[in-house]
Amino acid sequence: AYYIGRQLELASEPAEAERGDLALRFANERSVEYGGKKYTYNPTLTSILLLGTDKEETAQASPGFRSGGQADFLMLLVLDAQHKTVSRIQIDRDTMTQLTVLGVLGNVTGTRMAQISLAHGFGDGGHESSKLTAQAVKNLLGDIDINLYASLNLDAISTLNDWLGGVTVTIGDDFSQVDSAMVKGSTIRLLGPQAEYFVRSRMSVGDGSNAQRMIRQRQYLAGASDLMQQRIKQNKNAAGELFDLLSGQMVTNMSRGRMINELDRGFSYKMGNILSLEGEHTQGADGFTEFYADAGALTKLVLDIFYLPVE
Repeated sequence: AYYIGRQLELASEPAEAERGDLALRFANERSVEYGGKKYTYNPTLTSILLLGTDKEETAQASPGFRSGGQADFLMLLVLDAQHKTVSRIQIDRDTMTQLTVLGVLGNVTGTRMAQISLAHGFGDGGHESSKLTAQAVKNLLGDIDINLYASLNLDAISTLNDWLGGVTVTIGDDFSQVDSAMVKGSTIRLLGPQAEYFVRSRMSVGDGSNAQRMIRQRQYLAGASDLMQQRIKQNKNAAGELFDLLSGQMVTNMSRGRMINELDRGFSYKMGNILSLEGEHTQGADGFTEFYADAGALTKLVLDIFYLPVE
């Protein structure tokens, strides 16, 4: 049965042709020319992809190759050892890009243009799903390098928040349907499930859009980053404690020591503002939201962060 299924998958028609893929401009090149200027890839970068998935159980691989769950939150951290900076790029879950498609038996059957959050759905929900999502981000950003990844499930939001002692935010939308204390206009310290409500809730809050949710996520991350930086500076063991705390809710290719080193290094650099991609939201033929990144703005962002101008 496996043999027959595998042959059917391999013989299936290829996915739709690529369109508007930035990788075509940067493919297999470490130096590029754009706008009359030459650029070379910055060799001192370390890129870390952070994922928040909609799976609620303990983070682990699941049977099958289409049970990974979607990635509701995607952020790429880029540590620049030359300039001692950290760039943070938040990626809309509805961003359209080329995804690697797996058949039900795990064979690669091609690629297709779809929302980037769906890349995590292929694979096992563990390392394979994280790698497929990293590949989708690479496709979107012109085949840049992604060295490391860390994927957290929903339960980890409250775990991390309470470890930080609670993040204080001003409530910009009414959350009273899920928590009576989270009234629009109030300033509260999020505790327990409130943190998950704040960064995850969408359909019943505000205009129900992911764009509005991303604004709340950036607000939360700004407060969380400040608290984490303070804690790591005050306690040399804090980064290791965090890794141990999240280990059962996290999928990562970082060892404990590597995560400690990257956290220490990242918070010693200058942290840039959280960037988001420019583009347009539309409604697809299937009724779901699609976000198309502006090609010119995306190229400029890639060159600014990942490349160095050649004098």
